[in-house]
Amino acid sequence: MLQTREYRGLGLMSGSSLDGIDIAFCRFLVRSGQTGQTFPLVVDEWEMPAAETRPFDPSWRRRLRELPAGSARELALAHVEFGQLLAHEVTAFLAAHPVRPSYIASHGHTIFHWPERGATLQIGDGGALAARTGLPVVCDFRSQDVALQGQGAPMAPIAERLLFDGYDLFLNLGGIANISSGLGGEWRAYDVAPANQVLDRLAQQEGKAFDENGRLAASGQLLEPLLAQLDDLPYYRRPFPKSLDNSFSSEEVWPLLAAAPGSWADRSHTYCEHLARQIARSVRELAGQAAARMLVTGGGAFHAFLVDRLRVHCGPVEVIVPEARIVAFKEAALMALAGMLRLEGLPNFLPSVTGAGRASVGGAWYAGSEGAAAIFEPVDDSPEPPRH
Repeated sequence: MLQTREYRGLGLMSGSSLDGIDIAFCRFLVRSGQTGQTFPLVVDEWEMPAAETRPFDPSWRRRLRELPAGSARELALAHVEFGQLLAHEVTAFLAAHPVRPSYIASHGHTIFHWPERGATLQIGDGGALAARTGLPVVCDFRSQDVALQGQGAPMAPIAERLLFDGYDLFLNLGGIANISSGLGGEWRAYDVAPANQVLDRLAQQEGKAFDENGRLAASGQLLEPLLAQLDDLPYYRRPFPKSLDNSFSSEEVWPLLAAAPGSWADRSHTYCEHLARQIARSVRELAGQAAARMLVTGGGAFHAFLVDRLRVHCGPVEVIVPEARIVAFKEAALMALAGMLRLEGLPNFLPSVTGAGRASVGGAWYAGSEGAAAIFEPVDDSPEPPRH
């Protein structure tokens, strides 16, 4: 059996809220699981000693927002240039932190996600990233699961299964809110509704980049007709597995908010109520009325008003917000883990979550400057000889 291995990975995540590039350096000590275990790998220890968000400048934020309506030429150039941007930010990160990764796992930035048509596209050329950093790169994680008729999302259950013991439900409040659960021995997960995509855009109508601590939403009043319209959107009646494209926010949710009477504070308040209700509905689908523990991460976990509404609506479920680094960088850590699983040749997509025909080992591989050199460090875990 293989010895304990140490992987040192750099996870990169660019989410739909367009805040910037989340970078997390993670160290994993892993070993092969025993026969009969539910997953063939055990993570004995892990840590995230360095992480930061590298903000987008306004031109990149605008470019990423407009790319879905751009030309093929614009898309091709953006793919390469975003890969070069990732390399620039990785180089700056490594100059600022005394860490030595052995690989990069990059999510890229989603431009299109149409699993029902067999298509998903995350830009950020892995070849450019590997060439400019000299490090091996794993990227394009979602394509194989989609080709197997899966949703290509969510990816989070793998990290939750291996890294976060002691919780029953996991809620990520990123650009899109997604939820997962391993209750009953089977992992299920899906996208619930837009979260920071909408909450940030509402705050921007008042000249704020985001709604700090949820103060704008807390100052508003509930708009009952708007709440009813939001709750009636057809997506919420679809069974899982299911996932959302960014266009759902701009084409179905935002027109309702833009047309509603009332202040932007009222609309923000109402959207938080809507989001909390939809999440609570998902919690009931996954956990019933059981007294469960739910870990809440992603930027929305800093939105105090939204978290308060979750605690009101989620009943017996304990809503837990962890330390700030886990809140902010769990998804980047997930990418580092997903890259490590790809290097081990182990599944990083679960068919019970995505609806695919089978589990898949997602991710394209680009060699670094050292070619096919070993990516992990063997760890001497043999027992010490007896002393006489």
